Amino acid sequence: MKNRTAVIGYVLAALVVVTAMIVTVTVAGGRGEQGTDEHVHLDPVADPRTAAVDIMAGIHTWTPATQESPWDAMHLLADRLTGRMAIAAASRPDPDPIPHQWAAWARGGDRIVGTASLLADQPTAGDEDDEVQVRVTVRQVVMHSSGDTTPRPETSMRVHMVRTDEHTWKAEYFQALPLIQHSH
Repeated sequence: MKNRTAVIGYVLAALVVVTAMIVTVTVAGGRGEQGTDEHVHLDPVADPRTAAVDIMAGIHTWTPATQESPWDAMHLLADRLTGRMAIAAASRPDPDPIPHQWAAWARGGDRIVGTASLLADQPTAGDEDDEVQVRVTVRQVVMHSSGDTTPRPETSMRVHMVRTDEHTWKAEYFQALPLIQHSH
């Protein structure tokens, strides 16, 4: 059973890496730098949209069996955060809010994999911009140790990104966007 769990863990890690690569290529428009190769060379912290997607996916990816709460995921990304989020990532909250399923996920060896994608019509940051709002949709899937998956409800968010130096964008805060109700 441990071998199966290890294999599932490696597969999940590979899926997260592949998803991040796809998001990076999608956000970059599939264009590589000028040069002799055709690989995409995009630093995720140099573009606020890519940085926001990467950060939001990371803070929504959890391993309840080895983490106490979602705060641990945010704490791991502390170097990518600034302002309110950096303060929140520096000290575990008391009480530490956790989803009600956390203990069951931990007992089951489940992993929650977060992904993020840009909402349409995203602004690009100009050289003179030091702050930009990036809208993303965050999706999570519970990867059960049995191999089954359970999607969680998606959430659209506005991420406030701040340029902290010439080439680095960090997340300062995020807020959920209201759900759009469709009338029938």
